[in-house]
Amino acid sequence: MINSDEHPLFQERDLEGLFRKTWEIYKKHFGWLFLYSFLGILVLQSFILTSRLREFMTFDYLTNPEKMVEQMGSMFMLLVVLFVGYSMLYLFLHYYILYQEWKTEDNHFILIKESIKKFALPYVATMFLAFMILITGMMLGVIFFVIGMFAAMIYLATVFTPTSTLLIVEEANPLEAITGSFKLVHKDLWKTLGYVVVFYILYFVIGIILSSIIMAPFTGNFLEFLSPETSTEIANVSKSLLPDISPVYILMSSATSAITTPLVPIFSILIYFNLKSGQERIY
Repeated sequence: MINSDEHPLFQERDLEGLFRKTWEIYKKHFGWLFLYSFLGILVLQSFILTSRLREFMTFDYLTNPEKMVEQMGSMFMLLVVLFVGYSMLYLFLHYYILYQEWKTEDNHFILIKESIKKFALPYVATMFLAFMILITGMMLGVIFFVIGMFAAMIYLATVFTPTSTLLIVEEANPLEAITGSFKLVHKDLWKTLGYVVVFYILYFVIGIILSSIIMAPFTGNFLEFLSPETSTEIANVSKSLLPDISPVYILMSSATSAITTPLVPIFSILIYFNLKSGQERIY
């Protein structure tokens, strides 16, 4: 179990300090973080684009609800695989950063084995609980129109930012991780919410810019897809997109995502230690 007080990242930082430290850790571990992110995303994207989930990208399912209902079972199983797959990727990235910043481990196989053995089931359960709470909050927010839905999403996204780190560092069970995250964030809610909002705005802007630059050669059919004249043409265009998905596209798409993916676990780890440090200062 990691003693958060003794971890090198245990320090309260302002917004500038958080972004500076995020960038320092990102540069320091970029090679391995990119490699593991790329391999994980490559496997998952290959799975999406070569499985039956690919069929759901066409407009046939929007114009034929009965067909969609018939395939709900298959779609559900595919989504479960993706949920577990991405959960395992983010679990390892959190675990890797935490331990490499604490006590360097050259044998990464040990880190992979430990992270899966100790936290795989609790992590998936915690992410599922967090996801269900997020969806429920957004649905309740719809009662207060679209603004309420976005307010609930932003609030819960902020609350769950340190959840993964708390689960690993404090070796909590899923319920303790969720409730502990609520308590921790509420010690300094508004400041943390501001940090998280600024981070994700920059994160999505960077992602859009990178995707626009790197994926430019593959956007021809997509631009055609944006302005079809009829619903029939929509279906035809959406089908025509599928055969154009090549191994090069999957590789480039995975590499693009892998560049930005490590930023999220790094920032969430720093938010956790930022809140823990501030909590101790208060007491």
